[in-house]
Amino acid sequence: MAKTASPGQSAVSVTETSATPVPEVSPSSRLAKRSDRYADESYRLLSSIKVEPPTPEEAARLRRKAIRWILPIICVGYHLMYVDKQTLGSSAILGILDDAHLSANQYNWLSSIFYVGYLLAEWPQNLALQRFPVGKWLAGNLIVWGAILLLHIPCRSFGALFAVRFLLGLAEACVVPAFLLTLSMFFTYDEQAWLMPSMWAAGNSSPITSGLLSYGVLYIKTGGFAPWKWFMVITGILTIFYGVFVWFFFPDSPATAHFFKKPSDRAQSILRIASNHSGIEQKRFQKYQLVEALKDPKTWLFFFHAWSQEMANGLTNQYSLIIQSFGFSTLETTLLGCLTGLVSLVSLLAAAWTLAKTKNTRSWVAAASYIPAIVSCIMLLTLPWTNRAGLLTAIYIRGTAGIAYSVVMIWAANCSAGHTKKTAVIALYHVGYGLGNILSPQLFQPQYKPRYLVTWAVILGIACVLPTIIILYLRWYLAKENARRDALAAQGLVQEVGVVEHVDESGERVEEVVDARQLDLTDRENLAFSRYVL
Repeated sequence: MAKTASPGQSAVSVTETSATPVPEVSPSSRLAKRSDRYADESYRLLSSIKVEPPTPEEAARLRRKAIRWILPIICVGYHLMYVDKQTLGSSAILGILDDAHLSANQYNWLSSIFYVGYLLAEWPQNLALQRFPVGKWLAGNLIVWGAILLLHIPCRSFGALFAVRFLLGLAEACVVPAFLLTLSMFFTYDEQAWLMPSMWAAGNSSPITSGLLSYGVLYIKTGGFAPWKWFMVITGILTIFYGVFVWFFFPDSPATAHFFKKPSDRAQSILRIASNHSGIEQKRFQKYQLVEALKDPKTWLFFFHAWSQEMANGLTNQYSLIIQSFGFSTLETTLLGCLTGLVSLVSLLAAAWTLAKTKNTRSWVAAASYIPAIVSCIMLLTLPWTNRAGLLTAIYIRGTAGIAYSVVMIWAANCSAGHTKKTAVIALYHVGYGLGNILSPQLFQPQYKPRYLVTWAVILGIACVLPTIIILYLRWYLAKENARRDALAAQGLVQEVGVVEHVDESGERVEEVVDARQLDLTDRENLAFSRYVL
C-alpha cells in the first residue's frame, strides 16, 4: 500500500489503483486518482508554492491586472482579424474583380476556400495549442497570416488567389481557439460571459475600420498599383506587427504570465478561478477525453449551432456588393458599410453589460439576438426594391446576430472541463463554424440576383430559426443535468478532492490528496464541476 499524504491535512485512506491516465470517479467513498504525469499544470505550481486563496481585495487586484494585459490585446486581435477577413469583401469594390478577371462564382469560391483551409487546420491547430505555449504559437500564426495577406498583391488570376486564400485559412484556424483557451485559464465563467461579447464587439465593429480604410485608399493614386493592393499592404503589415507584439507580451498561462511578477500571484490567480472547478492547462493529449467529447451530446449541439449560425456569414464578403446593388456609388458604399460595424458594436456592448449584471442569462440573450435577424430576413424578402432605406435598415439590424456567436462560443468552452476535452469541443465548434462558412457563400449565386429571395429564405430558416431552437434546447438539457448533480450533492455523494500519485525522493510511490480541480478531470468525471452555466 502506498503512502498517502495531503498538504496541510492528515493522511487519508484511499483505494490503491494503478497509475493510469483514465481515472475512475465514484460518487461515493472512492476518490479520483491519477499519476502526476497527467495532472493539471496547476498541480505543479501549487505543489511548489503554498499560498492561501486570495482575499476579495487580492482577487480584485489579480483580476484587474489580467484584464489590463489580456483584454486590450485580444480586442485588437479580434478587430484586426475581422478587418483581415473583410479584405476580400472590401477589395471587391476596390478593383480586385476586374484585375483578377473573377466571375461571381469564382468570387464566392474565394470566400469558401478560406474556410476549407480553416476547417482542415482546426484539429492540428488545436492539438498544437495543447502541445506548445499558447501565446507563442498564436504569434507565429499571426506573423504568417500577415505575410500571406501581402502575397495577395502579385496575384493576377483566380488560381493564384485561390491558393493564398486557402493558406490564409490554415493560419487563422488557431486564433479564436487560442483566445478562448486564454480566457478559460485566467477568468471565472461569470467574467468570461461578459468579456467575450466585449471582445467580439471589437471584432464586429471592424466594418467601421474597413469602410474608412477603403474610402481612404480610393484616394491613393499610384497608377497600376490598385486601391485593393494598398488595402492588403496596410492590413498585412499591421498583422505582422501585431504578431510580433503578441510574441513578447501575450501570456501562455497563469503559471508563466509575465505580468504576475511574484510566484505567489501566479498561484493565487489559479485559486481565484476555483469556482470554475476546472484546471488551467495540460500539455499531454489524453485520448479518453477526446472520446468523451465525441460522445457528449452537448458537444454536437454546440457544433450544430455553430454550423447553422454561420450559414449566414457569407454576407461578410457580400455586404459591400449588396449595398452597392441598391444603387449607391463606390464611395457611398464604403461609408454606408461602416454602419454595420456600428450596430454590431452597440449591440454586443449592450449584451456584455447585460451578462455582467445578470446570472445564467446566456441562452436568453443569445436567443433574443436572433429576433432582429429574423425581422431582417422578412424585410429583405418582402420590401419593394425601390425602398432603399428599408433594405439598408434590414441589412444593418441583422448585425445583432453576432451576439449569439460570441455568447455561445464561450458557453461551449465553459461547459467542458479536462484540457483535451475542452480543446476538442472548441475545435469541433470551429469545425462547424468552418463548414457553415464554406457553404454560405454558395447561397449567393448569380441567378438569385439582385433580390436573393432564395438566399434570404434559407438564411431565415437555417441561420436564424434553427440556432434559436438549439439554444433553447441546450438550456433545458443543461438545466436538467444541473438538477441531477444538485440531487447527488444533497445526498453527500460528490467528492471535491482526488489523489495524485508521484514518486518521492526515496523512490517510494506517494499518494497525495489534492483539490479535484488539479487532476485535469472532465466535467463528466468531476461531479464537483461547477453547475453548467445557462
